Amino acid sequence: MRIGLIGCGIVGRRLGIRLLRSGHELWVHDRVRATAAPLLREGARWKESPREVGRGRDGLVTALPGPDEVEEVLLRDDGLWAGTREGTIHVETSTVGPDCARRLAKRAAERGLRFLDAPLSRGPIGGSGPGITVWIGGDAATFDEARPMLDAMADHLTWCGGVGHAQVTKLINNLITQSMTVVLGEALALGLREGVPLEILRTALRHGTAQSRLLDEMLPFGAFQGDWRPGLRLDLAIKDLRLARELARRHGVELPVSERSLEAYLEAGERGWGGLNAHAVVRLAEERSGVELRSTLPDAESERDPLA
Repeated sequence: MRIGLIGCGIVGRRLGIRLLRSGHELWVHDRVRATAAPLLREGARWKESPREVGRGRDGLVTALPGPDEVEEVLLRDDGLWAGTREGTIHVETSTVGPDCARRLAKRAAERGLRFLDAPLSRGPIGGSGPGITVWIGGDAATFDEARPMLDAMADHLTWCGGVGHAQVTKLINNLITQSMTVVLGEALALGLREGVPLEILRTALRHGTAQSRLLDEMLPFGAFQGDWRPGLRLDLAIKDLRLARELARRHGVELPVSERSLEAYLEAGERGWGGLNAHAVVRLAEERSGVELRSTLPDAESERDPLA
């Protein structure tokens, strides 16, 4: 397929390389051209504007920080959709929330385009490291037609229903994961303060009911090494938690535990950690307990996952 990609950062770069190595042709654009350098070395072709990226493509992929950036890139006069032909499939991988996804799908349909909301997460560790999970919301027939590029990008695909349903799934996933990160930081710091080494806690909990992929696969290769490189940036974790809160308020649902988690992320952001990995929120627990959550790397055959 002839595919246009906007957003060549951590996520877009990983998706683009997978598309290229699966035999697809790729045209790319990013606000900062240097960000696209790894894709250009792999054979992608640079375009000077979003509009040029969209012209003549079979499929489009966007991987941008949030709803404001997505709407600006798609809808402006020289935006991605300005040069796109009817029938083109647009796969939106950004976490924008269900309302924005439905609004974009409506605007796409008015232009004769087909829209899939497709937020992603890291998948289970496989033979070559962590995979990518993509949740899909949209027309089932469009999903089937888009499988050549979706299968190239993802290790695990789940169709969630209509447009917006995948966004809801992503927000629920992140609501759980980000709240768990706060609790894990506090609980593990308490154990260390009592004198139990983190490596023993991690090994013991792996065989208990507190076992989780956060504890087994994600924190050990980042936070437990004092490595705060993004990954999912902390400021984007705040954006996701706020989107989840907006969704809950619209339905009159109270989220008291999640609200406390958002407060922790906001406090971490106020410390100037917004550009660090979202797991940097555990530094609050470290400071309050006077310990550092550090351990040796686990034995798992994994590389550090940039989506973690």
